[in-house]
Amino acid sequence: MNTSVEYYKLAADEICDDVNETNQAVIKSQVEGVNLVIFPHVYPSHKFRTTGFVLRNLKDLIKGKAVCDMGCGPGIVGLYALHNGAKRVVQADINPNAIENAKENNTLQGFGEDQIKTYQSNCFDNVPKDTFDVIVFNMPYHCDKIEIDDPLKYAFYDPAFVSIKKFLKQAREYSHKKTQIFIAFSNKGETALLENVFEQNQYDWKLWKITNTDQEYDNRIYLLT
Repeated sequence: MNTSVEYYKLAADEICDDVNETNQAVIKSQVEGVNLVIFPHVYPSHKFRTTGFVLRNLKDLIKGKAVCDMGCGPGIVGLYALHNGAKRVVQADINPNAIENAKENNTLQGFGEDQIKTYQSNCFDNVPKDTFDVIVFNMPYHCDKIEIDDPLKYAFYDPAFVSIKKFLKQAREYSHKKTQIFIAFSNKGETALLENVFEQNQYDWKLWKITNTDQEYDNRIYLLT
């Protein structure tokens, strides 16, 4: 039950239970050529096909850019961005375990705070005012109205889509006219509802990239401007 092929078929609670059961210690991994460690109770980026899909599609867009990785987990998007020429990166996550994990990976990769800064934050609440060229949010797929009793669940649940609504409202204050916002999602979640949220917040959006359409659940990236 530990590969991305199996994980994408599981219910969110089953994924959380399995991650907590199997990831009891720091583990070493690699995603798209970037070495990293994964702490317990942190989204295991290396086990999900979404991660590589997002990174491969952003690779040629981030050189020289200021990048924000929202919901950073162990920090792979930010690390990958710097390895591929990003000017600087800001990481944010609501899960305190993820923040410590991201900081550890930044140190292991030799990146200092002049290149990458990390904040525990509910969306942009604790992120100092800034302007980004690229903002990436690999958001939770499930909007069930549950009680979050484990920080890991923030990686899989956004009850009633409260966080994405908050993110979209705040993102305008961190954007300029040419900022690109990339939202990773799947039809495992409520795509029509999410697209309606984009429109309610008056974003121009398109389904920018999609893969795995021949399988039970796809992987997709929305581009908002």
